[in-house]
Amino acid sequence: MPRETTNFRSGATEPSRNAAVPGFMSRVICNCAEASAHPDAPMALALFQRVEILKQPPGLAARALGLKPGDAAYLLTGLRQEVAKDLALALLAGQPSREIDEQKEADDE
Repeated sequence: MPRETTNFRSGATEPSRNAAVPGFMSRVICNCAEASAHPDAPMALALFQRVEILKQPPGLAARALGLKPGDAAYLLTGLRQEVAKDLALALLAGQPSREIDEQKEADDE
């Protein structure tokens, strides 16, 4: 349930703008994992969905996916790092992350 805040000018109660942030970040992470060429991306996404969206404890989510807790922590950390990097690059450049990736590849050639 979204939090509500009071608009002090009008006195009206309205949904908090911060309520949309968790949903936005979940979509960013899912998009990043789905676009990743890394072979572990589907497992990392499945793990992320269980831990962050379904709120399962990491150990339980790892067991449900047949992972060792250390491997699960590694996958989540890697996914979060990739998302942070893509998001930071997109914000700094003002471009969608796919355009940045294509530019990086062109620069590397």
